[in-house]
Amino acid sequence: MPAKAFVRMLVAAASLVATLSATRALAGELLVMTEELQPHSSLRDGRVVGSSTEFIEALLKEAGLEYRLDLRAWNAVMQTAATQNAVLVYPIGRTAEREAAFQWIGPLGTLEHRLYKLKRRTDLHPQVLADLRGHTIAVVPRDARQIYLQQQGFAPQTELIETTDNRQAMRLLSLGRVDYAPIATGSLEAYCRAEQLDCSQFEPTVALGMKLTLYLAANPATPRETLDKLRSAWARLVENGSYQRILKQAPPRD
Repeated sequence: MPAKAFVRMLVAAASLVATLSATRALAGELLVMTEELQPHSSLRDGRVVGSSTEFIEALLKEAGLEYRLDLRAWNAVMQTAATQNAVLVYPIGRTAEREAAFQWIGPLGTLEHRLYKLKRRTDLHPQVLADLRGHTIAVVPRDARQIYLQQQGFAPQTELIETTDNRQAMRLLSLGRVDYAPIATGSLEAYCRAEQLDCSQFEPTVALGMKLTLYLAANPATPRETLDKLRSAWARLVENGSYQRILKQAPPRD
């Protein structure tokens, strides 16, 4: 099966699984969805972990809310948030395109990316982002990086090759099926460990040129009462120092 067709099949299957999973949620249970995004959220021994995950669970406990935490491919996360009631999503980049589609609860950190390539690809030596035109770049569907690259003029399907998630992007890059993969600063080693890849085979090139602020957000169907509880609990965790301790950053200024 061609690589592109295989990737599309995986994306569709992940979306279906997430949608079915969401419809089985217990009445009154808040669905909290995330993707694998090191070091914020990942799956370890069947449990969702990570710095942002630790804070979100502390927040939900402080707010007194029952919830179910689910880690899926990003396309499935976004599909579920668009079709189900009372869904929280984290960490999600706050962009102009998403502003009206979510209710924004609070920031979890910032994210910047560089485009990685195989070190042995000595024919690739970009100096600016535009130098990547005509080459293939692994992107996650509905991800902020995909949207940004399309805005910069990169063509879907021919230049932007959709993958299920960041780990699959690294696998495709290691196999030489794409020329580049945009990886967040400080995340490469974690993805290499997860996929048992030799990190020394990759090297960074140009910066993507997009800085994201990551948030906890709620879909429009989330009740106002739930949002009020979360925002009040967030303020208490900032006041008692839990925000700073878990996320290892100062709280944002008003």
